Amino acid sequence: MITHSKPWIIDADRYAVDRVLADGLIAQGEHVREFERECARYLCVADAVAVGSGTAALILALRALQLKDGAEIILPTYVCRNVIEAVTTVGCSPVLCDVGDTWNVTVEMVGQAMSRRTGAIIIVHTFGIPVDTQHFRQFGVPIVDDACQAFGASLGGHMSGTVGDVGVFSFHATKCLTTGEGGLAVSNDRRLVERMRALRDGRAGEAARSASPMSDLEAALGRSQLGRYSEFLDRRRELARVYLEELADCAIDLPWNIRETSIFFRFPVRMQRGFEVFRECLAEQGIQVRRGVDALLHWTVQQRSRGFGNAELLFAETVSLPIYPALTPVEQEKIIEVCKRVVRKEA
Repeated sequence: MITHSKPWIIDADRYAVDRVLADGLIAQGEHVREFERECARYLCVADAVAVGSGTAALILALRALQLKDGAEIILPTYVCRNVIEAVTTVGCSPVLCDVGDTWNVTVEMVGQAMSRRTGAIIIVHTFGIPVDTQHFRQFGVPIVDDACQAFGASLGGHMSGTVGDVGVFSFHATKCLTTGEGGLAVSNDRRLVERMRALRDGRAGEAARSASPMSDLEAALGRSQLGRYSEFLDRRRELARVYLEELADCAIDLPWNIRETSIFFRFPVRMQRGFEVFRECLAEQGIQVRRGVDALLHWTVQQRSRGFGNAELLFAETVSLPIYPALTPVEQEKIIEVCKRVVRKEA
């Protein structure tokens, strides 16, 4: 089976983790602090706080902003359920908006969702496609840059996740850089960073930590992967180039409009005949593909579909093809061959 996602683990990664195991100090410690510093340098931000997951990082970020109970937070409907769960966890009210043709929110759609109760906006950089977060400053409310799928993406000289008041990243096993599980919150406001660190460590007047910490085992793996991360991104871009060239003559809508900016955490294509038929045909040939998201958030909260037409169209048509550095040329060739065969059969 050619899986949809697969981490790229090499001997250097195993050696890095083995060294921590041999030392016997495997909980949150110096490796975590070094990983935070290294990520902050890579992203060109003041500092970073490592935690147990991307969801934990988002909860930490929202709590650090000290929003009023019940404050509205605008977020796209086209995103994983964990984002809306983070909003409700901190006692805020989610307000959902539609997305544009590149799967990301737009200024116009966020503007339609704004109200006098809006406390913050969550800008999601979907599939590794960067959003120009600076444009959303016009609304005058705090911005959380959710770059969980876009570690290393940049636009206009700014790294995704670094333009808002606080940015969050995920290092889950499916992400471009992995620590197994894990997440990161970053900011250029050192007061926010210190507040997040205090919340994580239980030093903010609360009875317990507000977010699970990262372990030195996870941080060691992350540091090893970060040391060769430019190669990760180069391989993803090369895989995307091959897909674009080899599938150019097929009746598949390819993501040409993101080819210059995306880090290709996902390679999303659109099939007007729908996702399920395509998925079943590829599964028969031992190839796993997925939807862009498992479900739209306005469906999960039983909100009326009016106003989410673009997200619903993208949900129906988007197919995410396997793209990751561990994917071999032979495997990609098979995926391309099967895609061409399926499209010809459906024509």
